[in-house]
Formats: sequence, C-alpha cells, structure tokens
Amino acid sequence: MLILTSCSEYRKILKSTGYQKKLDAAIEYYEEEKYFKASTLFKDIKPLVKGSEESEIVDFYFAYSLYNLEQYETSAKYFKSFIELFSRSERVIEAEYLYAYSLYKTSPNSNLDQSTTVEAINAIQNFINKYPYNDFSKEANEIIDELQVKLETKNFENAQQYFKTRNYKSAIIALENFKKDFPDSKFNDQGMFLKILSQYNIASNSFQNLQEDRFRDLIDLYLDFVDEYPSSTYRIEAEKMYLESLNILSNFATQKK
Repeated sequence: MLILTSCSEYRKILKSTGYQKKLDAAIEYYEEEKYFKASTLFKDIKPLVKGSEESEIVDFYFAYSLYNLEQYETSAKYFKSFIELFSRSERVIEAEYLYAYSLYKTSPNSNLDQSTTVEAINAIQNFINKYPYNDFSKEANEIIDELQVKLETKNFENAQQYFKTRNYKSAIIALENFKKDFPDSKFNDQGMFLKILSQYNIASNSFQNLQEDRFRDLIDLYLDFVDEYPSSTYRIEAEKMYLESLNILSNFATQKK
C-alpha cells in the first residue's frame, strides 16, 4: 500500500502544472536518494525555470541525479553546461570536479580508443591547476595517475602492434615516439628492447651491402639500452644480438683486408 501510494503521489506531482511543487518534490526525492524520480522532475522543470533564480539549483541537481544514476556520459554533459552558465556559482568548483570525474568514469579499457581518456585527463588537470588545494585535489591527482597509465598502455600497445605485424621500421619510429611522449613510462625498457629486436630483424633480412650499417645501428641501440637500463630483464636477450652483431661486423672487417 505504501508503494502504491508513493507511486500515485509521484504521478500526481509529475502531471501537476507549474514548477514549485515539482521542485520541492524533486529535492525531497534527491535527499531520499530516489535519483530516478528526482532526475525526471528536474528535467521537467528545467525549461520552466530557465533564466530564474531556481535555474541554478535545478541544473545542478539534475546533473547530480544523473551522476548518482551512473549515467556518466550524460552527467558530464550537464555539469559542463552548468559550469558555462553559472561560472560564479558557489557550486561551480564541485561541478568542475564532477564533470571531470564523470569523464573519468566513461574512460574505456586500455585496448579501446582513448579519446575520452585524453579528454578526462585534460579536464582533471585543468581542475588541479585551478584548485590545487581543494578537498577534491588529492583524489583528482590519483585519478590522473590512473588515466595516464591507461593512456600509456594503449599507446605502447599501438607501437607494439607494428612489431607484431613485422613492420619493423615503423615499430622503431613508433617506439621512439612513445618514449618521447612518455619519458617516465614503465614500458620504456621493453620498448628499447623491441627496437633492438626490430633492428636485428631489419639487419638480418637486408641485402649484404646494407647489413654492415644496420648492424652498427643495432650496436648503438644496445649501448644506449644498457646505459639507461643496466638491470633490465631484457638485457640477456639483447646482449645475444649485440654479440652476434659484433661477430658479423668482425667478419665484414676481415673480408675487407
């Protein structure tokens, strides 16, 4: 009976004219964590209060209701609209954080397109830059670190794909670009090893007149690798290719005598 009475009351409010009764009910539903009912009423009220004093609270709690319903793509849209319309509001800092957080929640797994992740990183970094000492800033920094790892993973997988498809020249270029973009990445020692392995495959499969220069390039890559990552788990395998390259170059030198 309570449920039926509650539903009946909700339908009456939804069908009522004007907005004050709907607004009071929407706020009450929100405070009771009945976010679907609250969001429906706030959405219905939005065009009725546009330009009025009530517009700010309606827009804010409508976006917040969607956020609590985990409709993050839509909540990001409405928080962004709130920020643009009410830039001087006391609620704008929270709205900016929730806009960024909503984008973070829509960020896909690392094997998918990461354009949303980039957008989320930019939004969170902008929040941190504007409000470095805000209560949300610590969590924002943790989120941006998490998103950065996801973005690194996707970019490294893209570079690695060239190697897997035996497009070794492109793999070397992609791995070099990855290191420039993510100089502190945990993947960089593996990336440098894959560059050596790519160069080894290029040199080994080259015409003889090209092999000498290409094995020299491999040696340079190896020396840079061990200088930067002397304790890498990939060092033993890389060293095998290095020693083989030295032996091949020694044979070339002997042939020239």
